[in-house]
Amino acid sequence: MHNDLYLVCSGPHPGKHCKEDMILKFTRYQIKLFLLCLLFGAIPVLVLGVFSYVKFSSSIQSKVHSGNDQLLLQTETQIENTLKLIDFSVFQLTSSPQITDILKTKITNKEFPLVENTLSSLQRVQVYELGIKEIQLVNVVDGWGIGNGGFAQLTDMLDKDRLAYYTNIEKPSMWLTDKIVFPHIDAAVNNVYLVKKIPFFSKNPNGLLVTRLSNHELFKSLPETSDLGTMMILDERQNVIAYTESSSVGGKVAASPYVQNIYASADAKGYMVGAIDGSEYGITYRKSAYNGWVYLSAVSISEITRESRSIGWVTFWTCAGMIVLISALSLQGASRLYTPVRRLYRAVAAGSETSKDSDASDEFKLIERRFEHLSLNQQQQRRQLRLLHQQSKQYVVIKLIQGDIPPHDIKEQLALYGYEAESRWLAVAAIQIDSLLNTRFKESDRDLLLFAVGNIIEEMVPEARRLAPVVIRHTQVTIFHGNEETEEAFKAFIDETVHRIQDNVSAYLNLKVSAGVSRSYHSHEMTPRAYAEGLDALKYRMTKEKEAVLFIEDVQPETQMVSFPDHLEQQLVEAVKQADENKAVTLCREFMQIVANRELTLHQRQNWLMKLLLDIIYIPEQMHIIVPGLSAGDIPLYEQLSQFQTMDEIEGWFEHHIIGPLVKALDHGKDAQYKLIAQEIIRIIESEFDRDITMEECASRLHYHASYIRRALKKSCNLTFSDYLLQYRMDVAKKWLTETEMTVTDIAVRLRYNNPQNFIRYFKKATDMTPGQYREKWRT
Repeated sequence: MHNDLYLVCSGPHPGKHCKEDMILKFTRYQIKLFLLCLLFGAIPVLVLGVFSYVKFSSSIQSKVHSGNDQLLLQTETQIENTLKLIDFSVFQLTSSPQITDILKTKITNKEFPLVENTLSSLQRVQVYELGIKEIQLVNVVDGWGIGNGGFAQLTDMLDKDRLAYYTNIEKPSMWLTDKIVFPHIDAAVNNVYLVKKIPFFSKNPNGLLVTRLSNHELFKSLPETSDLGTMMILDERQNVIAYTESSSVGGKVAASPYVQNIYASADAKGYMVGAIDGSEYGITYRKSAYNGWVYLSAVSISEITRESRSIGWVTFWTCAGMIVLISALSLQGASRLYTPVRRLYRAVAAGSETSKDSDASDEFKLIERRFEHLSLNQQQQRRQLRLLHQQSKQYVVIKLIQGDIPPHDIKEQLALYGYEAESRWLAVAAIQIDSLLNTRFKESDRDLLLFAVGNIIEEMVPEARRLAPVVIRHTQVTIFHGNEETEEAFKAFIDETVHRIQDNVSAYLNLKVSAGVSRSYHSHEMTPRAYAEGLDALKYRMTKEKEAVLFIEDVQPETQMVSFPDHLEQQLVEAVKQADENKAVTLCREFMQIVANRELTLHQRQNWLMKLLLDIIYIPEQMHIIVPGLSAGDIPLYEQLSQFQTMDEIEGWFEHHIIGPLVKALDHGKDAQYKLIAQEIIRIIESEFDRDITMEECASRLHYHASYIRRALKKSCNLTFSDYLLQYRMDVAKKWLTETEMTVTDIAVRLRYNNPQNFIRYFKKATDMTPGQYREKWRT
């Protein structure tokens, strides 16, 4: 009733501001405004407080689970990277001719040099940082073995049960954990060990390669304590092999119900609640697909709920305080808000034909603006839908390339997005950027640039001849199709198209790209294989010029026996050991030139480069030095090597990241060794100056070459051996002349001069006076 009166008085008859208007002003509108402000302020606070408490209470376990899962994933990744590096190194060793040859050889006294060489090969793989304690080569047929202790009978190294277990494992390679007993020291140590059959896939192997690791070194990345609970690692047989409490390492937890449930579950990771020592715990676990280990973390539920109750009380008092504050602000705000609302309403109502129009043009202005905003949002959503449709097409293409679409659904999925389901010819072109060096772009821009290349392809190539270009793992991938009469005509079309793409990329982005093209095929079901062929073709650009177009059938050589340049590699290793960086870099470039010029398969090239890398990084262990700059980041060196795309990148990586830091470390170590040798020579001279000593004698006593002794003295003292010996003898002569009554002849004899005249001549040369003059001057 009051509201109607207000509209009549304020609309067509603004002069009629009567008693009803005043009543509305003070008794109704202002109270409603206050209550509305109070409700709008208090209800969200109450809802937010209740929602926050309920949400936090219900989701805290999932958050703890998420944190534990991330910690478990990080731990699993670090440990498995180490295990995979060990696995790869040992696999290379099993396939080496030296191992296969000695297994075929009857060991007699004449073959012990072969045994020594084999033992040296085994010890080269035992990298200290990886925690490898020992690698044992076992000949199952002849009953002997080679380990750190040398050659021994098999019965002295392994008991029958353990040997039978090793030979009967189902897999050619397996990670095992158990207590290994060492009879010669009467002790048992928990170890993780890797067993590989030789031959690799034989059911009845002739030999075994057993690699034993230290739990302490392998699991040193495992956190000793964690705010997110207790962590442990179990093997396939439910043995605890690592635990945040060292007293539990190696124990059995198979009787625990939750552990049984984890092993029975088919999920690779998960979360469950179980009882430990009478208390309820939340259990987070991850199962390794690599070796079957289970990474497990447990956190007390009571600790979680105690924290949620504390937060509940904090939330309650916070909401109460905010409601009191909102009430005060609402009371004050209602009074202040009323005045501008009334003025604005009257101003609009005075210029309107009816109070209803005035009400619509003023009171609902906010609604009008909201509708305008919704209209703009609708336009944006349409644009987003178009973008989403394009992304969906790319998603289907990615699934097709990765083989994630069932064969019977391929035709339907392609037809859904307007693609032809059948074509006479198909081929996959994989395009990668050759290099970002000396360009205006950074490595972080690579994927964005590949999307730009995809846009160029979409504009250049009609959609009737291709599927949507996609970016997969730093590679731009496009599936071309056509109905040419012959395969040669289709390949000519692809070659001409890819060259035009390269020209446009060079013109617009100022970049050089190379393309690998698969073999032609007829059915979309073969797309995953064609994608792999395109990537393989790209790998052969290491030996090609930039902006190459490589068809897999043209660049893939036949497998052939190629001899490894051992002599050149040994020269390179020796140059590094001698800290001769210039020579080492020159030899490295010669080695890379040989790799580039030889007709090698991808596997052969990778093996050559990996052998060179292993031989170089083994140098610090041989020379007992630490090279802090040898490894960059968390990526293993062998993975870094496999990521390079050109021989120039590989050559630069070896020079700057491997040889450079290693030479600096060796050179620094050499200075320290020079200093120690010089100190020892000085000690010999100062203690034996009164006898005929020579540099050759000192070198023999210190087990160094005389030229090495000469360099050490020159480097540390800037003196030769004879100069320092003469200088010290002159100092002793001065002391005897001033502190004793010895005659010049006696001093000359004691200092090993042939006659006094020689001594006098050398003394005068050193002091510009004779011994007698020196003694007289000192006394006076």
